[in-house]
Amino acid sequence: MTNVSSSLTAEQELYLIESYRTLTHLADTVQVPAVLASVRACLAELRLALDGQAVDFDYYREPTRVLVA
Repeated sequence: MTNVSSSLTAEQELYLIESYRTLTHLADTVQVPAVLASVRACLAELRLALDGQAVDFDYYREPTRVLVA
């Protein structure tokens, strides 16, 4: 998908950053493996979108837990 010279409004950036924080919190607290996998996939896609729009956000962070099989 190409970016045809469009940009996000300040309000849209705030909503996306808040969504990122919400998904990050969910990834840190959810106990259901299938849900955790879906949340992580959503986070990855959102990171790509935010990075593509040059939105400044806390991209790197220490994981709070590791999934054990």
